[in-house]
Amino acid sequence: MKKINLIDAVIDFLSSDAAGDSKGIYHPEIVKVHLNNVFNSVVYNTWLNGKKFSDFSQLDAWSRTYECTIVTQTHALLPFAPIQLPDNMGIRQVCDHADNTNVFAYMEATGNVVFAELDVNTMDSTPTFRLEQNNLSVGAGEPSHMLRLEKLPTPLGIITSVDVMLIVPMDQVDDYDDISMPQELGDNIVRQVIDLMSKKQSPDILNDQVNQK
Repeated sequence: MKKINLIDAVIDFLSSDAAGDSKGIYHPEIVKVHLNNVFNSVVYNTWLNGKKFSDFSQLDAWSRTYECTIVTQTHALLPFAPIQLPDNMGIRQVCDHADNTNVFAYMEATGNVVFAELDVNTMDSTPTFRLEQNNLSVGAGEPSHMLRLEKLPTPLGIITSVDVMLIVPMDQVDDYDDISMPQELGDNIVRQVIDLMSKKQSPDILNDQVNQK
């Protein structure tokens, strides 16, 4: 499903008689704000459910795999910033593009300092990655985030690109990009956005109360 399909579904409903008192013409940018908030909320609730049952595989249905070229054997630029979830769960997996069985291990920014003091650091040859802000190629249009890669196999150059399974926030993608989500939840998200936009604002009586005193 494309992002524009969700936007149009909300606008079409709110412009129809079925919207009742909420019927009107709504700007697509307003719809996008609510759409992004609902999307983030549903993904976060999926994470909560996964934590409850110790099964985060439900998040995979919200992800998409992107091939990212390894630059100077130290990092790979991400096409989008991942959605913010605890424990960096917005990145579901990083693996060698040519060999998907070679899966990288996630390393906290301070984790390599701890592991450097342990014997396991010299014994374990699993490649690692950590998420960082892109401070190497700044400027308009440049990717905002990158993966810092370590323990790549020698000789360097064996791995030229990685497959990164990302959950991308809806506000990061273009209107005509495909949105990764469980097929059955598209209508549910549209309904939640419509419910949010149909709520009447509470009247502002604060100034009236001040004047009456």
